[in-house]
Amino acid sequence: MLLLRGAGRAADDDAPVGLADLVADVLRSGLSWTVDPPAGAGATRERWESLAALHRLAGDLARDQPEAGLRELVAELEERASAQHAPAVEGVTLASLHAAKGLEWDAVFLVGLADGTLPLALADSPAEIEEERRLLYVGVTRARSRLFLSWALARSPGGRGSRRPSRFLDGLHAVARPAPPPGRGGGAGRRDRAGTPACRVCRAPLTAAVDRKLGRCGHCPADRDEALFEALRSWRSERAKALSQPAFCVFTDATLTAIAEQRPGTAAALVAIPGIGQAKLDRFGDEVLALVGSSDPT
Repeated sequence: MLLLRGAGRAADDDAPVGLADLVADVLRSGLSWTVDPPAGAGATRERWESLAALHRLAGDLARDQPEAGLRELVAELEERASAQHAPAVEGVTLASLHAAKGLEWDAVFLVGLADGTLPLALADSPAEIEEERRLLYVGVTRARSRLFLSWALARSPGGRGSRRPSRFLDGLHAVARPAPPPGRGGGAGRRDRAGTPACRVCRAPLTAAVDRKLGRCGHCPADRDEALFEALRSWRSERAKALSQPAFCVFTDATLTAIAEQRPGTAAALVAIPGIGQAKLDRFGDEVLALVGSSDPT
């Protein structure tokens, strides 16, 4: 934010420059950003994607408000950060799986889930296949309430129906089966026989994305450690400021609530919370586990 404000004052004396171009110049000079993505995955790729999302946002803002400048862009970023998620609007957001990281919507439609598209036909090594699988996980966990997965037999209407559903969907078939009534076959385990996560309070199957993240039904009593939750919020604010990212790009409020309720004591327990993947575990796991360990549950 401070970088953009400073750059805005320096650019006032120059010839008119498009907002997206101005932001690109700032990112290049201040953060060594490039238009072309880096090779591979990991923290470097995630950092590039975050900066690329900022560049795209500047372009979208300039297209919708041709007179917008850095002041308006900063205001838009602050509004999104305070909301902790993408602003709710009456419309449809089209996004790639990479661009959807850190965001959530009430309903998510993932289309084109066919072999050759996901995973890509060019992905043939085990590492590349796992990266494609991770992207599907990102997409699936963007939904708060409703998730729709689809694929087509043919690439175009009237085409040869020879396409097959993505091999990654095999692991989701069990989740889609009707779950048995609470108390029947589920026992006291965290998942029922169909593979659906169960509420840790009443053992009912969890179908909503936010309920699965919290590990309990929305109507079941919450047991959030308020002191830990506030400590996590303060930590998140500091990390987001240091990374020059909105707070929700670190963790959403729902994820912090899940941590404060479940109090994971190990890396395995932390990564079991939906929305915390290996990348965030590597990046923030030690700090979060230290906060959980130092918090007094009483």
